[in-house]
Amino acid sequence: MAKTFRLGARLPYPITISDFLKSPGEDVVKRKPILRFTYKFKRKVGDPSLDEEHEIEETGIAEWDCPTEGTLKEWRVKLGETIEKDRDLVAIEEICSHEVQYAGLCAICGKDMKEVNYVTDSLDTERATVAMVHDNLALTVSTTQAARAEMQLQRRLLKDRKLSLVVDLDQTIIHACIDPTVGEWQRDPSNPNYDAVKDVRSFQLDDGPRDGPRGTTGCWYYIKMRPGLAEFLERIHKMFELHVYTMGTRAYALNIAKIVDPTQKLFGNRIISRDENESIVAKSLQRLFPVSTNMAVVIDDRADVWPRNRSNLIKVTPYDFFTGIGDINSSFLPKRDDTLKPVPPPEPKQLNGNSNGNAAQPNASNTNTASAKLEHARAVANGDENALLQLQAQEQERRLEKQLKDRPLLHLQEELDREDEEAEKKSAENGDNGDSNANGESESPSHQRHKLLRDDDRELIHLERHLTNLHHAFYEEYDERAADRRRDDIPDVGLTLNGLKSQVLRGTKIVLSGLVPLNIDVRKVEVGMQAEAFGAEIRTRVNSDITHLVISSSRPRTQKVRQAARIPSIKIVNQNWLFNSIVQWEKLDEAPYLIEVHPADRTAETPVEGGGSPQRPRITIINSGRQLFADEFNEEAEDGDGEHSGDEDEDDEDDDYDSRYSAMPNFGDGERSPVEDLEGMEWGDVDKELEEFIGSDMDDSDFESTQGTDVGGGTDTESEESNKRKRKFGEDEEDEATGSVLAKKQRIAKARTTGLRNVRNATDEEDPEGSGLPTPINTNDEEDGGREAASVPLGGSRENEEDVEDDDEFADLEAELEAELQAESEKG
Repeated sequence: MAKTFRLGARLPYPITISDFLKSPGEDVVKRKPILRFTYKFKRKVGDPSLDEEHEIEETGIAEWDCPTEGTLKEWRVKLGETIEKDRDLVAIEEICSHEVQYAGLCAICGKDMKEVNYVTDSLDTERATVAMVHDNLALTVSTTQAARAEMQLQRRLLKDRKLSLVVDLDQTIIHACIDPTVGEWQRDPSNPNYDAVKDVRSFQLDDGPRDGPRGTTGCWYYIKMRPGLAEFLERIHKMFELHVYTMGTRAYALNIAKIVDPTQKLFGNRIISRDENESIVAKSLQRLFPVSTNMAVVIDDRADVWPRNRSNLIKVTPYDFFTGIGDINSSFLPKRDDTLKPVPPPEPKQLNGNSNGNAAQPNASNTNTASAKLEHARAVANGDENALLQLQAQEQERRLEKQLKDRPLLHLQEELDREDEEAEKKSAENGDNGDSNANGESESPSHQRHKLLRDDDRELIHLERHLTNLHHAFYEEYDERAADRRRDDIPDVGLTLNGLKSQVLRGTKIVLSGLVPLNIDVRKVEVGMQAEAFGAEIRTRVNSDITHLVISSSRPRTQKVRQAARIPSIKIVNQNWLFNSIVQWEKLDEAPYLIEVHPADRTAETPVEGGGSPQRPRITIINSGRQLFADEFNEEAEDGDGEHSGDEDEDDEDDDYDSRYSAMPNFGDGERSPVEDLEGMEWGDVDKELEEFIGSDMDDSDFESTQGTDVGGGTDTESEESNKRKRKFGEDEEDEATGSVLAKKQRIAKARTTGLRNVRNATDEEDPEGSGLPTPINTNDEEDGGREAASVPLGGSRENEEDVEDDDEFADLEAELEAELQAESEKG
């Protein structure tokens, strides 16, 4: 096929074509002239010293040299034509188009593609920029060649009724570690982990500079294949052409391939490692299929590393066989952000508060610190890929050296053994000495050591079903298009995959609680994107339109739980319902995942968006500026797991009960909170009695201003006004004396309202300092004959000298008011 060449931008335009030196059909040679043209230019003539210099226009003649070798096929300009700017000039059928290159040389003719000469505006290396082979970035092809190769691949796959499947290694189909403990357990049949590790494979990397981190040279890599992997790959191979894509080194990937595919029947040499990847932070299907990804599917335990190909991805559950190890190549990937994770069932034995099957992370703080340092280093690198790659390699070296030195698996198993021994000792101390033998002697109970590692993963069962369904749906659509003569295009497997996913949770409207950090858009984190991809509609507030509230099992009492508990149609489930539904591609029955809502949460009058029953009256008890809602405290004091009842938009679900009520005492089993006695009170009678006490001429707004914060929905402005009135009363007595009589009477009444201001701590008998819990004033009904209140009153205690002085001031003011009233009545 002839290639069209342009005149170039460096010619002295406008130019006029004056002569064709070569005719169509003639051979042309690189850097030899094939065209002559003329152009106009100006030249200065005359003697400038005599002021006789002037410009004249002249005509120049130049030739255009051929940029390549081949046969001239067609001129794209005409003889005598004037050309104003760069445009197509000639079509030449080249001897070699240099569409396949290797390391800067043409793979066909062998010429240097990096040669710089005057006849071309660009290097010939730009003719072949697409890397399509798996194992070498140096081999590149042109876009035309890439498209041609992809068309051939697609025709072959369609003929064989297959698709392309790109497979990640670490934590997708295998799990790897270098802890020497694994090898020791393999040689010890008495170890409780022997059965789990007996089929673990191992290898050593060569000592080459690119094979692995320097600090781990000669160490053994232990590889655990995901349960059922061999059978899975054998069956999937009949429907998919398999490729490996990993962020491990090529030596590492090849050794894994020898374990997974020893005969090279499944993957062959279709393996991409980070050594051949074009990016050091992400993966891309365009690395393999630069023209079209219509027939490519990805399985990976991470979705964030496929930013351009999420529609082609099936995300799998990370395989964590070696507890606490994680991905040994994670330093070459962005910081993981998988919010939605399964919670394993509780185990008989616990390890530091974690299930022994759960990934109890050793040295978690060190790991987090290292990750933070690496993220900072990435920012410092600022786009320098070589510097960043070096930093990542150093980070991986530190992590693996630490694993070799610390041996985390050994320490975790030793901790389990210690707990087993302690449990055995306690059993012996309690008299559980086992059964007696034939002689009547007591035998020690049999001791079963708990194992650290479990091999009960079933992810590949679900994954095989998903891939089979996807393959069937794709070729069903392809057959329909093939039957329609008007359409011969290939379906997009990404669209087919998204269609299957979107049916799983279609019709559900979900609110998440406790699964996403505050101030983070739930739709932009992994859990939100996954839920939406599977058809769920993500909402941020609870109302009657919501179908599911998905919460964290570790935090069953949140503000949103209280709101949802009052709406019977909302199913409150733990995160495993959403996780398992996504894993199995099926909207599962909610019954096994329902959260047992606390009875107090079902009756709590928490405001719900869109309406709801009104809040019941609340009493505010004030002690040193702290306010407590009696009804909230009574509901939450039993279990100490309350939630902030503030504005829904803030959604302070991370604040626990203890942090918000830190000033309150802890009541023992035999003690009772004084606030609980308020539950049965008749609030109407209380309001009436309070109104009579403070004066019938005091209105509701004045009473609310004395409480510090409006319980029933008052504003900050009202509280501020109340404080202003209080400051004015204490600091500007002269102005008050000139105020109205009614205002003065109200101020006196407020100042003398001491019934709810004199407080006593519930723990006075044990703690003279008190704990800050407000109670009604001492009624002299105690067994000690009426001991004085221990807490400092906010006003009204007549045993206090300050209060005596205040009462004297009030008495003087009352006398003054009476005199003014008498004088006004006499004038009237």
